[in-house]
Amino acid sequence: MKKIIRYLVIGTVVAIVFLVSSIAIFAALFDANAYKQDLSDLVREQTGRELQFHGDVDLTIYPALGMKLGAMSLSNAEGFGAQPMVKVKQVSISVDMASLITLEPQIDKLVMRDLELNLITNKAGVTNWDDLMQPAAPQNGATGDGAKDGAGTAASDFEIRGAFAGLDLENIRLLWLDEQAGSKFEITDLDLGTGRIEPNKAFPLTLHLDASANGDLDIVFDFNTQVEYLIDKQQLTFSEMALKLNEFEIGGRLQLSDFARPTPTLRFDLTSQSLDVDALLGTPPPTPTQDAGPETQQQSAAQAAEDVKIELPVKILRQLDIDGKLGIAQLKAQNLRMQDLSVDIKAQNGLIGLKPLKLSMYGGQVETSVVVDVKFSTPKYGIDESVTAVQVGDLLKDYSGEERISGSLDAEANLTTSGEWLSELKKNSNGRLRLAFLDGALNGFNIRHSIDSAKAKLRGKQPPPKEELKTDFSSLTLSGEIKRGVFTSDDLDLQAPLLRAGGRGSADLNTETVDYLVEAKLVGTVEGQQGKSADELAGLAIPVSVKGPFADPKIDVLLDEMLKAKADAEKDRLKTEIEAQKEEIRQQLEAEKKALEAAIKKQELKDKAKKKLEDKLKNLFD
Repeated sequence: MKKIIRYLVIGTVVAIVFLVSSIAIFAALFDANAYKQDLSDLVREQTGRELQFHGDVDLTIYPALGMKLGAMSLSNAEGFGAQPMVKVKQVSISVDMASLITLEPQIDKLVMRDLELNLITNKAGVTNWDDLMQPAAPQNGATGDGAKDGAGTAASDFEIRGAFAGLDLENIRLLWLDEQAGSKFEITDLDLGTGRIEPNKAFPLTLHLDASANGDLDIVFDFNTQVEYLIDKQQLTFSEMALKLNEFEIGGRLQLSDFARPTPTLRFDLTSQSLDVDALLGTPPPTPTQDAGPETQQQSAAQAAEDVKIELPVKILRQLDIDGKLGIAQLKAQNLRMQDLSVDIKAQNGLIGLKPLKLSMYGGQVETSVVVDVKFSTPKYGIDESVTAVQVGDLLKDYSGEERISGSLDAEANLTTSGEWLSELKKNSNGRLRLAFLDGALNGFNIRHSIDSAKAKLRGKQPPPKEELKTDFSSLTLSGEIKRGVFTSDDLDLQAPLLRAGGRGSADLNTETVDYLVEAKLVGTVEGQQGKSADELAGLAIPVSVKGPFADPKIDVLLDEMLKAKADAEKDRLKTEIEAQKEEIRQQLEAEKKALEAAIKKQELKDKAKKKLEDKLKNLFD
């Protein structure tokens, strides 16, 4: 047994000495630069392209086996211009010799400097790399399946353990030009560096990227993190992560696992100080809309009639397994400014939930729960939202440039819907909605001026001078149900100076139109809006119709209804007065009748007494 071990040791030493000696002799005799021309000729023969070496090729043997390439370039395909397709200034990599012998290779850093890669698709759809992608001929005597099985078995039975000193890539540039689609994507600077990479150990990674798309979207991307990949667990973790995209920064921890699944399991806990979605996407600020004419109304109706398909990646969403937290201190989207956003995101078995989603905005608080159900063929959506003390005027002004209504808003919404098309989502909408505004105003709508104008028209007089289109109120409440995309309400309550209003009607999400009847009453005698006081119309229910598209509804005081109401009121007044007068006359006649009857009765008594006296006197003298 000892002899066998001795022979093995001697054999191993001899093999190592032979291997080292062979490599040393090869390195001493081999001149890589002598083969540069042969390699260039071979590339020209196989591809028709020019491979040019602008520097020496250095081969090292000890203490590391490696190669260092100087500057080189590969010409473009015919018809794609004189600019090289690939150009690089320096590439080098090496392996520690001693680690090779122990089958635990210690690979030095892969270093690459000033790589330029130009990828082009011409107007005919041909790329400048098509000629390099010729299919390889199958090897003689080997079938595809057999080769694959053999290779797979060998790979599974043979494992090399080692380390990699990392990547050092500097000033990598990429041009992707698609002349057929008219698009251009360009990376002007890519730098990538890592620390030492060993199995099951964390290593640092740094990435910097400058890029642009179509010349109008500039991207500056920086990424720093600790990367850990656990081979046995198939788990990739990014910890101490700091990501910056232009002005947006986010950090925290992110973990991917279960790579055998169609979509890996995702866990994360991320925070950001500021996110401006509009700046990232180049969204312009809103501009107030002008008064809509007939053409604008027709365009609004046409836009409402357009349908859009909401194409969710249902198969992918059903496979998601996500559990994470996201927090953003300052958020701007659609020109809306929000603070202290926090949301828990979970996805599993076809259910995707954002709950609770909490944030502060415009002086108030918002809490929302959103659920998307893609377990079945038709996606379903559910939203529960609560709004407290949000200054809705400031919100609308930032969102659309117009402050149609102002005040402090409290609201509750519970909505469900389903469908793949926008029309289906509207039609299938069901739920409840409650709105309560305090100390605000309806802008673009002066109820009192509209009533005064209608009254002047009724009397054949000139309308009153134009006043500010604004109706102040102390409170405005509204609630109702949404059924199949139609919101119906009958409890409008508006409390304003010299004015009270109720109403009933509907708003149709399917056609984006409103049909509402407001019943306004002028009340009180104190000075109110614009110094006006109540008049003879006080107490009458004055109907005001609000009808038409959401963007520009028509507001009309119904003259016929108001005239009828006034006539009915006058008729009722006269009837009441006549009835009162009739009652007074009846009472007077009744009193006079009673008095006459009393007088007659009194006279009858007198006559009876006189006759009786006369009878006594007559009897006396007789």
